[in-house]
Amino acid sequence: MRTVSVVIACTILSFSAGLSPSFARGCRQVLESDVKITSMRLYADILANAARNGWDYTPESIVSGSKRHFEEMKLQLNNAGYEIVPVGVRLYCKRSETLAAR
Repeated sequence: MRTVSVVIACTILSFSAGLSPSFARGCRQVLESDVKITSMRLYADILANAARNGWDYTPESIVSGSKRHFEEMKLQLNNAGYEIVPVGVRLYCKRSETLAAR
């Protein structure tokens, strides 16, 4: 995944939460569920572009590619300094802080 994809992913993640991005305030935690949703959206775009170009994939290939894309996105975000936090883990960067900043 390219660096541009990481930027796009971070932008989508910040808007999917409906809050202003807290990355500028030093919060670099991202919920794993948000990463999964963003990965699925980006992968769906990749598949749509491939279909427009005449490419055809088996359902097994799509599932495998989706898993691979998600894992790669997590690695790229980790390499960019983000912490992927599982759902249910208490975040140290509170989302309510970003609401107060609005």
